[in-house]
Amino acid sequence: MQSRFDFNNEGNNKRRGIKTENQSKQNDSKAKNSKKNEDSSSKKGSLIFLPKRNIISFRIIFYAFIVLIAAYLFYSGYKYVNSKNISTYQVKEGALSEQNSYTGLILREEEVYYAKSSGYYNFYLKEGEKASHNDLVYSIDGSGKIKEMMTNQTGDASTLSQSDLTDIKSEIVKFSKEYNPSDFVDVYDFKDDLDSISLKMSNLYILNKISSMSINGTNVNKYYCADGAENAKTGYVVYYYDDYEDVKLEDINSAYFDKDREYTKHMIANNEIVEEGDFAYKLVTSNTWQLVFPIEEEKAKEFDGKEMKVKFLKNQETLKGKVKIVDAIAPGKNTSIEKICVVTFNTSVADYLNNRFIDFEIFMNENSGYKIPKSSVVEKEFLLIPDTIAFDFNETTNTVCVKLDKYLEDGTKTFVTTELNVYRIDGGEYYVDGNVVKLNNTVYGSDEVTSYTINRTATLLGVYKINQGYADFKNIKKLYENEEYIIIDPQYTMIKPYDYIALDASKVKDNEYIYE
Repeated sequence: MQSRFDFNNEGNNKRRGIKTENQSKQNDSKAKNSKKNEDSSSKKGSLIFLPKRNIISFRIIFYAFIVLIAAYLFYSGYKYVNSKNISTYQVKEGALSEQNSYTGLILREEEVYYAKSSGYYNFYLKEGEKASHNDLVYSIDGSGKIKEMMTNQTGDASTLSQSDLTDIKSEIVKFSKEYNPSDFVDVYDFKDDLDSISLKMSNLYILNKISSMSINGTNVNKYYCADGAENAKTGYVVYYYDDYEDVKLEDINSAYFDKDREYTKHMIANNEIVEEGDFAYKLVTSNTWQLVFPIEEEKAKEFDGKEMKVKFLKNQETLKGKVKIVDAIAPGKNTSIEKICVVTFNTSVADYLNNRFIDFEIFMNENSGYKIPKSSVVEKEFLLIPDTIAFDFNETTNTVCVKLDKYLEDGTKTFVTTELNVYRIDGGEYYVDGNVVKLNNTVYGSDEVTSYTINRTATLLGVYKINQGYADFKNIKKLYENEEYIIIDPQYTMIKPYDYIALDASKVKDNEYIYE
């Protein structure tokens, strides 16, 4: 018989069994969940962490990159510390001319005309204007009526003809086109031109008014270009004289260029009283004129028979003229023969009508080529090796070969072929630097028998080309120089336009690293 305790124990055991089973199921479920969580954690961790081998590889690459950067910075710093800051010059094509400054005397073909009556003088052409036979040049008013009417006139714009307005407009347009703010003196020339035009117009207006009104007591005589003679020469009108009108080339001597010599220009003004026989005006009758000046014997030989460019300082205009050298005897020195330079021009005589003595510059020996500063040029010494010894010259690299002897450890003599940089070939000799071979070294030919002991040197002019950052000497040939620049022969050098060279060659050494 079972006691109730037994039933209770059995129930308890059943309940425990159920509980145990439930716990087992729960544990299985937890295990499954735990495994899922582990799998999930494993999958999530693969996105965050690298495998140990990959981490090591990444670190090696990273540290190697840092080392490379540090090495580059160190190398750049080392080059900077051991380099020089050298100013450079870019090679350009250009030209230079020898300039000589002089003061010259102008000789022209000039015809002087004198007043044919007495009275008040009035002119009707602008100075420098070209006159023909029918042009009214001046009038002489014996009564003074023109002067009186000019003083009292109150004219207006209606007195100007269409021709007068055209003349004024022409002067204004010409001035506006040619005006340069740096040459303010042109403003005064423009004012003088307008004054001359207005005076001419005013004189003509009054003269015509007097003629048309037949005013009593007037005595006006009109005079035309070259006194109206049909065969007389015409030319440019000038209203001054200076007593040089009749001077000829054969009259010129050193006295004409004496600094203490006085020069006086006599000018005639409008409404001025003149007497019969006084100066009225002159005509410059030819466009051919001469510039004359004394010159040294050495220069005379250089200039004679050549065409030269003359730059006038007055207006910066440049003209070309043919040169002739003549002898001139200095007064008071019978044995002294001076040279006179005569430059003949066939144009622009009207631009210099108001000048008798004028300052100018002569441009001679114009040379073109590559223009470089004188400071870029250096003279360098080179070793000379005959072409009977050196062999295998390479035009591309400008190198030549020689053989040098060498003894091995066992005492055997051998030869080593060595390349040398060539800077010039002249007279059957190579100009080489002293970087590989030295003075008194013995070099051998390709046959290893013929030998030569280097015992001669020569100097070359050159510049340091620095396109690649290193000073590379390049030989040059000088054509011409002035105080600042040199023109070099393009056919003779290995530099070309737009190359960079050291501006100051004295601060540079061969193959030295530099930066701009």
